[in-house]
Amino acid sequence: MAEPEATQPDPTLCALCGVQLTPATEVFSLVPDSSAVHPYNADLDGMRRLAACSPDHLGELQQRYRQRPYIKEELWAGKIARALRLQPDLDKEELSEVTDLNFLQIARSLTWESERFLRDAMPGGDGERPEGGTHTADGPS
Repeated sequence: MAEPEATQPDPTLCALCGVQLTPATEVFSLVPDSSAVHPYNADLDGMRRLAACSPDHLGELQQRYRQRPYIKEELWAGKIARALRLQPDLDKEELSEVTDLNFLQIARSLTWESERFLRDAMPGGDGERPEGGTHTADGPS
């Protein structure tokens, strides 16, 4: 049984207004998004599939994602999380092989995650992500 994709919006609803999509009205696009990590297919990492009810709504969504920073460390952290979810007992060499990341990339992603955790844990933490933007399960806010 496949795990649900927590970072992806419902593909049957317009990601902007929430209206139910129909074959006659639905439009789709892929946009770069460092928070988008596919549950199993690494080839789809870093790209988010947007679904909208009209070209205008799709254009609005695409513009929002253009404004969101693409943070490599965020993508790498997602790859690491996926690998450890599927195989919790990986050593660092196996983790590097499974994620196709080198040790420096793994270390940078861990530093990014630690900084984000510390910032969010501080009193009055506002959820600001490194290098701007806010982090939510559904993408930029």
